Amino acid sequence: MLAIAYVSSAAAPLGDADLARIVETSRVANAASGITGVLLYCDGNFMHYLEGAEDAVVHTFARIRRSGLHRHVNELMNLHIVEREFPDWYLGFSRTSATEFLAVAAARWKGSAQTGPGAGLLRSFWSSCRVRLD
Repeated sequence: MLAIAYVSSAAAPLGDADLARIVETSRVANAASGITGVLLYCDGNFMHYLEGAEDAVVHTFARIRRSGLHRHVNELMNLHIVEREFPDWYLGFSRTSATEFLAVAAARWKGSAQTGPGAGLLRSFWSSCRVRLD
């Protein structure tokens, strides 16, 4: 399996209805592809961790990079994994504070796999996050 984490900025301002539509569409596509993960959103910025079969993750990330919804896509991590970090979430979603978002996005991700600081912060945040769009 493969996991990719990235940050990006929304190409245009997004309201609650826009975010809900993105999350729902992504959940359907991820379920069909067997991809799980979480998406954090703060002030027009995304931090996304996705995991699954290598081909599915590579294809999904390529689609995300081509999407007109994102700009400044910056890959934080692209590593093979043994097990899923978020097996129960086709796309978990949470709004974050700027402090939380920056802490997770700025953590060391490259070469850290699932035990490194970036994944650890994301896991810790997700287990304690308060506002989810389900």
